[in-house]
Amino acid sequence: MPRGSSLALATLLFLAGAASGYLLGHTPHQVLAQDRDDRQPPASAPVSGRGSDETVVAELARNYDLFRTVDRTFELVARVVSPSVVHITARKDGPREGGQPTRFEETGSGVIVRCDGVKGVFVLTNNHVVEGAASSDINIALHDGQVLKPEKLWTDPKADVAVMKLGKDNLPCARMGNSDDARIGSWVMALGSPFGLMQSVSQGIISARGRHEQQLEFDGVEHQEFLQTDAAINPGNSGGPLVNMKGEVIGINTAIASNGGGSEGVGFSIPINLAKWAMSQLLSGGKVMRGAMGVNLQELTPARASELGLEKPRGAHVSAVHEGSPASQAGLSEGDVILRFDGVEVVDYNHLINLVSMATIGKSCDLTVWRDRRTLSARVKIADRDGILSKAPDPALPPQPARR
Repeated sequence: MPRGSSLALATLLFLAGAASGYLLGHTPHQVLAQDRDDRQPPASAPVSGRGSDETVVAELARNYDLFRTVDRTFELVARVVSPSVVHITARKDGPREGGQPTRFEETGSGVIVRCDGVKGVFVLTNNHVVEGAASSDINIALHDGQVLKPEKLWTDPKADVAVMKLGKDNLPCARMGNSDDARIGSWVMALGSPFGLMQSVSQGIISARGRHEQQLEFDGVEHQEFLQTDAAINPGNSGGPLVNMKGEVIGINTAIASNGGGSEGVGFSIPINLAKWAMSQLLSGGKVMRGAMGVNLQELTPARASELGLEKPRGAHVSAVHEGSPASQAGLSEGDVILRFDGVEVVDYNHLINLVSMATIGKSCDLTVWRDRRTLSARVKIADRDGILSKAPDPALPPQPARR
């Protein structure tokens, strides 16, 4: 799973079909037609010539009016968001060669934002873009050519989020939206610096939600619930914004699924609600405090769901309960399936991990549990994850997929 860490500079092109079924181009008045000898025109079509070309051009101009507003919307989104997008260069220590230290450069993108309740202007990006680099070794290039260094850097590897404070307060900031409202099939745009090409834009749709990539978990990114998009994301796009058609940031681009290292139409973006939550915790307390109940979770397969009497594999399957944990005190048992948490239907164990992680520590949350082919109610008090894990004995068996 390569990550995008450096978008061809794109003029926004939008292809749409009119009701008549013609394929229309972005520029209605410049159409080049070339006849093929092996394809005969329909009997009703006029012979190619100046008159017929002018007819086609006129029809294209008329049909362009059908999506002129959409075309203009893409242009406006790019115009309003681009000034807040930055190019990041980080100098890092590499492996020693011949006993001598080496240095290498990692590039990526970021977006300038503000955080509710915190003074100042910040760059929101991926942890892996700046991981291992000192603030003095990081350059942040703005849209107007200015290059700044961060005054302070905070990172959260578990969510692959990093926040950098800037010394200037009069900078253009992006507006952050609600990633919970991002619907599959809705248009989005990705902005950043693919292959070092600053201020590049691509467009696509939300292809899926709630994606989890095991390779990233191996890399330490435990907190996952990615938005999937086919907007082009390439090396250098990491940390750049994914925005909706209102010009609101709904995600932070972080990874791609690719056989060749470049965009193949499968990109992953951290939901902005998760990124905002991590940023707020980093700025208020210096680190991210995650909630936990004290259970080990595993995937609920269709076969196992059927054995348990469930109609479909929905929910999180409990494989172990830590002794003395909030889950134990709430009466949870190995083999339970948690169907709802704090009023939210649980999709799978990764979904529950995110719900519990982001729950307020000390809060009591209602659970709906499936046990012995019927539903039960329970109430659990959320505790600090680090505290629970420090008390949990290491099992003799191979580790479970997740502990929460």
